[in-house]
Amino acid sequence: MRPFLKILFLVLFVKSAFAQSGCNLTTSSNGKIPAVTLEDIQCIARESGKKNTIFYTFGIWCEPCILHLPNAVGLSRKYDTEFYVLLVDPEMSERTIKAVEELRKASPEIKIAVLKDSVYGSKLKKRNRKFVEDVTPKNLEAIDDYSKYIVLDNTGKVLLVTNWKDNRDNDWHDDSKMTEKLIVPLIK
Repeated sequence: MRPFLKILFLVLFVKSAFAQSGCNLTTSSNGKIPAVTLEDIQCIARESGKKNTIFYTFGIWCEPCILHLPNAVGLSRKYDTEFYVLLVDPEMSERTIKAVEELRKASPEIKIAVLKDSVYGSKLKKRNRKFVEDVTPKNLEAIDDYSKYIVLDNTGKVLLVTNWKDNRDNDWHDDSKMTEKLIVPLIK
């Protein structure tokens, strides 16, 4: 009986680690992080218990993604939002595996998800383009780029999806002026 309880506990723990209370998130092919769709992201925002949720798109090869990540993390902590780093590479790619390792090394408690291959495909440009088209509200311009902030409210409504144009009047190495202007008013 004791081994059964251990296995049951392990299964329940793993399931809860990858799901907000009412979300049925599937584990990515690499078995370490949830693989998500737009609907999953909206569910996470609804079930988070926070006023807002921020997903920050990230690739380990993307210099702006790396440079802007500390600001994204700091913003979410300062304004108490739910926060996920959303990996844009395919689930089993070496870059996804390396990104998970590096992100966990830098911040073990950081929440990470990856775009679901079965919905968005495995070609980087096509998967990102499809995701951006899906997630960007019709009143905003859908630009296929990375280092995006996706801000949702607690109903799962996407309020903002940033793109490179939002930061074009500033030094591209630093997106703090853009986040102060566009994101902070939505989350404070």
